[in-house]
Amino acid sequence: MPATAPNTARGWRSPAGHPIIGVFLRVGRMEDYKKLILQRPCQSIFLIALALFMALQYKPAVLNYTTRFVDFADYMLQHGMTLFPIADDLQPYPDYTIANTVLVYLASLPFGQLSVLSMGLPFCIAASLMLVFIYKLGALHERKWGLCGVLFALFTWAFVDSVNSLALDIYPALITAGCFYLAYSADLKQQRGRLALVFLGLILGFALRGPIGMIGPALVVGSYYLLSRQWRTLVGFSLVSGLLFAAGVALLAWAAHVQGGDAFMQQVLEMQGLGRIASDHSPRYYFYFSAGLITYSFTAFYALCVMARSGRQWLGAPSLSAPRLLLHLGAWFVVLIVFFTIPNSKKARYVLSITPAISLLAAYIFIDPNGLFSATRRRLLRLCLNLPAIGAFLALLVLGYNSFAARPLQPDFAGVFSSFALLSGVRYWIGRQYTGHRHYEVIVLAFGVAAFLLLDGFFFNAITYHLELAKEPTPKFLPYWFW
Repeated sequence: MPATAPNTARGWRSPAGHPIIGVFLRVGRMEDYKKLILQRPCQSIFLIALALFMALQYKPAVLNYTTRFVDFADYMLQHGMTLFPIADDLQPYPDYTIANTVLVYLASLPFGQLSVLSMGLPFCIAASLMLVFIYKLGALHERKWGLCGVLFALFTWAFVDSVNSLALDIYPALITAGCFYLAYSADLKQQRGRLALVFLGLILGFALRGPIGMIGPALVVGSYYLLSRQWRTLVGFSLVSGLLFAAGVALLAWAAHVQGGDAFMQQVLEMQGLGRIASDHSPRYYFYFSAGLITYSFTAFYALCVMARSGRQWLGAPSLSAPRLLLHLGAWFVVLIVFFTIPNSKKARYVLSITPAISLLAAYIFIDPNGLFSATRRRLLRLCLNLPAIGAFLALLVLGYNSFAARPLQPDFAGVFSSFALLSGVRYWIGRQYTGHRHYEVIVLAFGVAAFLLLDGFFFNAITYHLELAKEPTPKFLPYWFW
């Protein structure tokens, strides 16, 4: 058989000389899929991520603080629109705006019932769109940078867990990524009209998450203009953002007054404003510099490595566009960490908006032209290849622990070991087919992300779900499918 057979059924033959029609058809379809993904990367990333996040939503019941979201949406399904979410005690809830409840309501309305998928759909869409903006931002310089940034975001436990647990902080993360992309690409492509879309994004952030949904993105965009020394744009942006913020607070107060009177208006302003700063929680100013950052796992670690070792490049000439983007990403990370350190109330998910920045910072180790991160990259790829074995080892440890534990842990052992077997075969195939391939590093990183997601779904999520179910007083059991 010739070394380069033509792409026709006649060219594919077995050692005996018989045409291999089935192989040809399969390869043809794979080539079509590959071509489609390369031609439309943003649509492909969105659809693949959406399917992935929807699959990870699978669970029999909604637990913890997200049970209130079920109450909010159920009330709206039965009684129609309100200005604020209505809790199970029939009282308006002051801590959230109505936007997310409306989105869940719209996702559930065609089917006449709430489900796990209709509850999770708005969060999955927001998370998938955030990945698209990560790709587009990195691809402004190099496609590989954008793709690796997406993979690092999926490698971030805090991000994946926030999607699974229906954390509203997904929305500010999306808005921050979108606003920064619009501001940065407007300068890069000389399209100043995109600045109007930044203000639209800030309005959307306020609608989805209240004041905190606007402040974070505005600070990130403002830091970009500050470091770019665009003083006139910075002043104009700050003034317009301030006016939009004041208008948003006034509208929020008006809606609260209409919904529940003066007392409820005071509650809303307290819960969504000053109450976050002057709460009765311990300040813990070190939180986001220690335990709060650990949940961002490998991504935060490699991002910090890039920030530490690329300091000299950040101070280079403005023509070095990639290092200058690193500077802005580092500022994005630092500004949000410092800002969220001020309020007393702190949780790791509150700084979820750092995910796009640290993902692209970490991804830089795969496109660095100077070889600064060669050893770091090799160690990461080795870890990716060994993740399935690590998962199987953890499952064996739990099996041993369960033999004498009073309350056994409940991972999905069948899922862990079957995924280990599958991934072991895939690893062997990658070693045979792609060693030396120009995209070998991206393929191995994607393999590591797949292993991480399977380990998270079958092992960590399964264990935490059963532990939380055992102590949850009011679990909300819902059908998984929309219907």
